[in-house]
Amino acid sequence: MKKLVLSVLSIIAGIFLVACQPQTASKNEQTLTATLKITFPDNKVVEKTVSFEKDDSVMDILEEHHKIEEKDGLVTSIDDVDQKPEKNTYWMYDVNDELAPKGAKEMHLSDGDTVAFYLQTFQ
Repeated sequence: MKKLVLSVLSIIAGIFLVACQPQTASKNEQTLTATLKITFPDNKVVEKTVSFEKDDSVMDILEEHHKIEEKDGLVTSIDDVDQKPEKNTYWMYDVNDELAPKGAKEMHLSDGDTVAFYLQTFQ
């Protein structure tokens, strides 16, 4: 009887230990990489390769690596450098050397993309 109880307890403990194992990321949560580049007004450029998940927006990625402010899904400040609407200067960004067609909150990247933020003055 003792052997039966020990066997049952061993099986229960084994099931418990297997159930407590950390879960690996599913195929839907694969980690991707992109290059994030920011050019500041003093021509200082900060560039790094960053990791992100499939459904992360450009805003999510930027927030993870820089101090930002945003309004209505558009970036208004990066690392305490504000856009200046009174001077028609705004934060803009390109994806793979093309002007992004959406705000940073709606834009999603693919593996290997390059995102470049910069201040643009319009005349």
